Amino acid sequence: MEPVPTRLRLLEAAAQVFLAQGFAATSMDQVRQAAGVSNGSLYHHFPTKAALADALYAHTLRDFHAVIAQPISGRASAQSGVKGMLRAYLAWVQANPAGARLLHELKRDGDLAAGSGEWAEANAQGFEQLRGWVQQKTQAGELRAMPFPVWMALVFSPAIALTRHWARQPEPAIPAPVRSALEHAAWMAVAP
Repeated sequence: MEPVPTRLRLLEAAAQVFLAQGFAATSMDQVRQAAGVSNGSLYHHFPTKAALADALYAHTLRDFHAVIAQPISGRASAQSGVKGMLRAYLAWVQANPAGARLLHELKRDGDLAAGSGEWAEANAQGFEQLRGWVQQKTQAGELRAMPFPVWMALVFSPAIALTRHWARQPEPAIPAPVRSALEHAAWMAVAP
């Protein structure tokens, strides 16, 4: 088994410490100790706590976007794509409650500048594919025409509002009727 690269060890340690103590109460030395690396290694990869938080948020976003993009790859219909993205989102929350908490709490509590940094680029890249898919399906008459931010709010906001609750559970349980209702509501909100 290959050793975990130092940058990834630092990100994993930061996730644990940030979630346990919060961004403000966490010191770089606590992250360094949790990762088991030297000061030089820590500051080589992340010169500030804000840079570490930014990289951790971006790392988590990339994983999240990869999962929710899968249902819209290929020849997915608009309905199967929308419902599939919701299904993928909820499965990701269940499989990665710590990651879901980070996406909710780190941006709110951390020192992530709005719209800048590595996380903003990761988000832009992740949404680029989705925006293109929505535009294609809208032009084909398979989705109702609306601004992309409105589309995002209608499709994802109900699930996002519940994620904070689910992500705090040791093993998130999202009942099948709830998953089904969220998928159906998302589709009905954007169906033509």
